[in-house]
Parts: sequence; C-alpha cells; structure tokens
Amino acid sequence: MQAMLEPLLRGLTDPVILFGHFTYFLLIVSMVMRRMVALRLLAVGSGLAKIVYRAFFVFDPVSVLWETVFVAVNVVQLVLIWYYERHHRFDEDHRHFAENMPENVDRSAIKRMLDLSDLERYEPGAILTAEGAKVERLVYLADGIVKIERGDRVVAICGPGDYIGELSFLSGNPASATATVVKPTRALIFDQARLSAAMASDTQLQRTLESALNRNLAGKLTRANQQPRPSI
Repeated sequence: MQAMLEPLLRGLTDPVILFGHFTYFLLIVSMVMRRMVALRLLAVGSGLAKIVYRAFFVFDPVSVLWETVFVAVNVVQLVLIWYYERHHRFDEDHRHFAENMPENVDRSAIKRMLDLSDLERYEPGAILTAEGAKVERLVYLADGIVKIERGDRVVAICGPGDYIGELSFLSGNPASATATVVKPTRALIFDQARLSAAMASDTQLQRTLESALNRNLAGKLTRANQQPRPSI
C-alpha cells in the first residue's frame, strides 16, 4: 500500500503532474455547468490546457490531435450559440415573456409566438374578460395587476407572468370569470383564432404554448392552495 501511495503523494507536489490534474479538473467543472456557454468555454479551456500538457510535458501526439479536434468543435459550437443568440434577441417589451417560458423551450419558437402578439396597455377598470362571454383573445400580463371575479367574489389576483383567458382558449368555453385591470397594465394580446391556426401547422409552437400554459396553471393552482381559508 505504501508503495502505491508514495508515487501518488509525490505527484501532488510535482507541478507538471498537478497541471495534468488541472486539465481534467476543468473538464469536470464544465460538465456541471447549467449554461451551455459556460460549459463550452470551460471545455475549450480544458482542451487547450491538455494540448499544452501533452505537447510539452508528456508528449503524446495522438492526444494532441484529438484534443485539438475537441477544442475546434467547441469553438464552432460557441460561434453557433453566439449567432443564434444574436438573431433571436428579444426587445424590452418581449423579454419578460421569453424569460418566463420554461427553460427547455426553443427561442425560435418563442420568437414565432411573439410575432403573433400585439402589445397593448390598459388603465384600471378595463375589462379583459367578462364572465359568461365568449373569449376571443389570450392575454399575457407583462406588468400590472388584474383581479379575477366570479359573481361578486374575488377569486384570484393575477400579475406579471400570468395568462388571462387560457382556460377558455384550451376548452373553447365562455369565460368562467371576469378579469378587471386594477393597476396600469401592459399585456401581450394573442388573437385566439390566429393562434390556433398557427398551432395547427406548427407542432413546435403548439408544444411551446401548451408548456407555458401548463406551467402558468400550475402556478395559479399553487397560489390558490396557499391562500388562507376562512374559518368555519
């Protein structure tokens, strides 16, 4: 055992061997990065360090060749990510919508969905949906406050990131409640007929919207369950 430990301990004090360990450390760290850009950058750093290590300290031309290929592939991926991000940027009015989408949603699908929207502003008292009336628009709240009333009772309060009219959009039924603007509100408006037609020919767009609505409905349900219940 001691004969095995001595080379290991000696290696921990050898700068060349420590540098070799460092190259693998960078690679392992890159694997735990959640952001793809950070992962690629660390992978490039690890590859470059390995090239130096294998070319000047522990000569291994095969490793140098494949580490060079590894670095080149990751550099190309970084360029593609930069190009993709550059051509799928969101302006200030749309950024809130994009940031509230589930992480696995493709940005190009978000962009196509936003192309179907119109930005509108509402003052307090504006009615977005009326209980029992047909709902023709799906509303996404970028900011502001909207109260949801059923009869004479307030059943929910909606704010930035919430959708109004999503249940009617999914079911085709009239509005189950009245949505009234309480504070100045900025919203993205989707015409339901136009949106449904786009979804019928674009399965990625359909999955994007369904994922967003399911996430929002789950959030509303969680908030409703957390509200204090009146004592009996």
